[in-house]
Amino acid sequence: MAKFERDIQTALIGIISGLKHAMRYAMNDSDIPLSPLYFIILKMIHDYPNCTPMLIAHRCGRDKGQVTRLVKELESQAMVERFPNPEDKRSFFLRLTEQGKNCFGTLERYDIDALEAMTHGLTDEQLQHFLDIANIMSENLSLYQKSTH
Repeated sequence: MAKFERDIQTALIGIISGLKHAMRYAMNDSDIPLSPLYFIILKMIHDYPNCTPMLIAHRCGRDKGQVTRLVKELESQAMVERFPNPEDKRSFFLRLTEQGKNCFGTLERYDIDALEAMTHGLTDEQLQHFLDIANIMSENLSLYQKSTH
């Protein structure tokens, strides 16, 4: 097998950097005083009913303390609120407030535009092939992290 690792790494960094730049532009253009990481937090809360800071930390590969700080900032901006877990009074779930839903909706439209620009000119077959490969790589990294720690 040829050694493509550095080229793959460069391509992935370019994709991630491009998406972060697009989200920064969206936030500046919409006068939303957040960083792209906050969009990821809002998206997780939007996409996962009964979302918890621990779930966000696990899915995003961040530590729980950092996620808790980000969530508290979103709470202070009235974008996120906590509600009790009916099965465990010691824990809570997160949901978007109306303001959070509006903010997320605005940013999601920009995100979709960026994703469409990124995939412009690619066939469904090419995109599916990319997804298959990316999922295998992600799983390989997950196994690597588990075996080294």
